[in-house]
Amino acid sequence: MTVRSFIDSAVDSLSPLYDAAEAKAVALRLLEAFDGRPSYKYIAEPYTELREDDEKVSQMCAALDELCTGRPLQYVLGYAEFCGHRFKVREGCLIPRPETEELVNKVMDACAGREIGDEGFNILDICTGSGCIAYSLAYEFPEAMVYGCDVSNEALSIACRQRIKLKGASPVIFFSDVLQAPPAGLPMFDVIVSNPPYIAEEEKSQMRTNVLDYEPSMALFVPDDNPLLFYKAIARWADTLLRPGGTLFLEINERFGCETASLFPGSQVFKDINGKDRFVVWNKE
Repeated sequence: MTVRSFIDSAVDSLSPLYDAAEAKAVALRLLEAFDGRPSYKYIAEPYTELREDDEKVSQMCAALDELCTGRPLQYVLGYAEFCGHRFKVREGCLIPRPETEELVNKVMDACAGREIGDEGFNILDICTGSGCIAYSLAYEFPEAMVYGCDVSNEALSIACRQRIKLKGASPVIFFSDVLQAPPAGLPMFDVIVSNPPYIAEEEKSQMRTNVLDYEPSMALFVPDDNPLLFYKAIARWADTLLRPGGTLFLEINERFGCETASLFPGSQVFKDINGKDRFVVWNKE
């Protein structure tokens, strides 16, 4: 079997789930993950032989079989790349998206060069999931004390098992339901960031089955009659926990940019790389 024949076979097998370009990208990801060479090598040298009796090639073919059932690539590989780090993921936690990388970049840009006062620099990631936001910010701001909370024990278990090399302290990961009052004992925060559930139930019909069948619905969906449920709760937390002069960063549903911003008077709505309303940033006076 050559590299080219594997890619052609993968594209054909994955055609019910992905268009040709996406399927080819997935095939290249598999080759890179299991065969170990950079993806450009497979494009430049398509007739390289892959020994079918090689254990890694056998694992790659088994991974392709899993992908054909609709299981997301990141769950099949057991990791997702995010902000230059490799995060463990599996069913039970949301797969990090590029839009959320943009959210982290907004926090980094806003806080770059920030002077640390006597009270320290505290960051809270609400609905932390895999912990990708919390760990990425802990890496970028080693002087900060980063906290991450979630209501899902399964997601918290995954977040606690991340092995990102940090220059400072690891995030404090804890259980809490943002729809309830904040737990006692938390410090005041300079930054609160959140990518909460924001997809309305009625939007399910527009989503792929590999998301609906595998990713946790509790991390994705909100009731059609209350789409700002989590943002209203986050507003209450920010009122209690965000220091005056602190900043709140939110990822949002593109349909509800103005409505979400109205919960935080004086906030701004920012677009993502695709030109969609995706972020709300609010500075607390």
